[in-house]
Amino acid sequence: MKYLLKYILPFLLLFKSVLTFSQKVSLELSSHIEIKLNSIDSLIDNKNFNLALSKIKDLESYSNFISKNENKYHLDLRKAKVLYGLENKEESIDLLLTNLDRIVVKEELLDHKIEYLSFIGDISREAKDYSNSNDYFTECLYTSFTLSDTTNILNSYLNIGRNFESLKNSDSALTYYEKIVQFPINKKTHKFISFGYNNLGIILYKNNDTRQAEEYIDKSLSIKRNQKDTIGLAIGLSNLSGIYFGSEDYDKALFNYQKSYESVKSLSSERAVKLREDLLYNIAYTNEMLGNYESAYKTLERATYLSDSISETQEAEKISEILAKYNFEKQAAETEREKSKRQQAQFLFYGTALAFIAILALGYIFYRNYRLKQQTKLDHLENESQTKIINATIDAKEKERKAIAETLHDSVSALLSSANLHLQATKAQLKKKSPQEITKAQTIVNEASVKIRDLSHELISSVLLKFGLAFAVHDMCQKYSNSELTLHSDDDGIKRYHQDFEIKIHNIIEELVNNILKHSKASNATIMLSHKENDMLSVRISDDGVGFNPRQVRGKDGLGLSHIEARIKVMKGVFNIISSRNNGTNIFILVPIQFKEKSVSA
Repeated sequence: MKYLLKYILPFLLLFKSVLTFSQKVSLELSSHIEIKLNSIDSLIDNKNFNLALSKIKDLESYSNFISKNENKYHLDLRKAKVLYGLENKEESIDLLLTNLDRIVVKEELLDHKIEYLSFIGDISREAKDYSNSNDYFTECLYTSFTLSDTTNILNSYLNIGRNFESLKNSDSALTYYEKIVQFPINKKTHKFISFGYNNLGIILYKNNDTRQAEEYIDKSLSIKRNQKDTIGLAIGLSNLSGIYFGSEDYDKALFNYQKSYESVKSLSSERAVKLREDLLYNIAYTNEMLGNYESAYKTLERATYLSDSISETQEAEKISEILAKYNFEKQAAETEREKSKRQQAQFLFYGTALAFIAILALGYIFYRNYRLKQQTKLDHLENESQTKIINATIDAKEKERKAIAETLHDSVSALLSSANLHLQATKAQLKKKSPQEITKAQTIVNEASVKIRDLSHELISSVLLKFGLAFAVHDMCQKYSNSELTLHSDDDGIKRYHQDFEIKIHNIIEELVNNILKHSKASNATIMLSHKENDMLSVRISDDGVGFNPRQVRGKDGLGLSHIEARIKVMKGVFNIISSRNNGTNIFILVPIQFKEKSVSA
């Protein structure tokens, strides 16, 4: 034993030293790359495209970083934005479309797909190709629904609405903006909801509905005020002033323009300075309309002076950009030389250590992978078995409930009705001499009929069987709404489907509505049904309640969510929950539709 330790211990110490050093180098490299990426994003935001491109090319030299698809697509998206900013539009679009084709076939890269679709949609809109832009944002919308990505769902709605507005299709634009304002206001949604109200107000003003337009603009301003969005609030006030100006209420227009100007007067950002310039010109024009010619002249002088200052600042920024690019390239060359020296010094050390590490690591990895594969296979079989048991149990219950309901409705109810008719006929024959027991028997038979009918409806909704899923959900909303909770439904004109399919979806929705009633403490809830492309049924259930942690609830098998998830999995559908404490809950279901079987004529 001592003999073995004598020779093994140095190797173990060497292994520990190499592992520690490797981890340190890896962390330093990751930190260095993260700093560069943040720097590139900042340069793109400030339109410093030349320097951003230099840093991108520097990162492309890191083969380990760029070899991972996720990193490559992230960096290529930044590169496409930079190329587009440098007017290399053809090269930028080619890079975007090439990568998008590769991303589409890989489900694990759906978040990248959304980023690419959004940017291409922006480019199309800038080129005034609004229809093509809508195609990209619509695909972005469906992908966002798959990921339950509320931010990108709202962003897609907003951009589709803007495109319809540019196409002079105000009705369609209103539809998408109204979808936005239906979402509960929280940290993720407030910006989009504010835009939605603002754009609704502008369209309604153009449609001469000034009162409603003012109401929507006020709602937009209220959200910006609550979120302390100074720039956004100033822009909203400017839009409101534009409405008053168009209505020739110049006093109110001037008041709001001045209020907007005062709110950004002390801000120094490029956006705030440009906004102040626009506001000064608007104040001058409004003073002119009011006959305040002296004030109009003085304000116009200030606006002109500010315009000259902006031009000088932009020129100075261009010079600074050139100097920064030169200094960066000089520093990058020095960094490359230092990196080359350090790599040569480390090469011998790594070569010696890696041989020993490789032997140990390969043996451990082989053993670990074998154990993981066996465990994964067992877990998969166990999950499939549990899912099949759950679904078989629920299917059996649904069939049993349906059979009992049909028996009660078709047989027992018919027998009771027949008995009541016989009693009525007997009573008519006996006329005044009919015994009191016959009347009592009729009362008992009628009461039994009512109870049988109610029991039949509880087992399976008669509205569902007669009129279909859309009417049944609407009936459910009316039945469960009360003084504390209002349930809304929107079926988007869906059709009748296979009865068993409708029963399954109805039971799932009813279970989720029961959860809202029991646990959510919500004031409003909405059930939205929609027939999507490729014959998929979309179900979205949202509420403004207290919310919950989906992972904790799934772990405890609470609220019946695991059973619902198992049902949808067997139906080859998608089930997603977005919820957190005090931010309400959004549930998204997407399942393939089972249509009614077509009858074959003899």
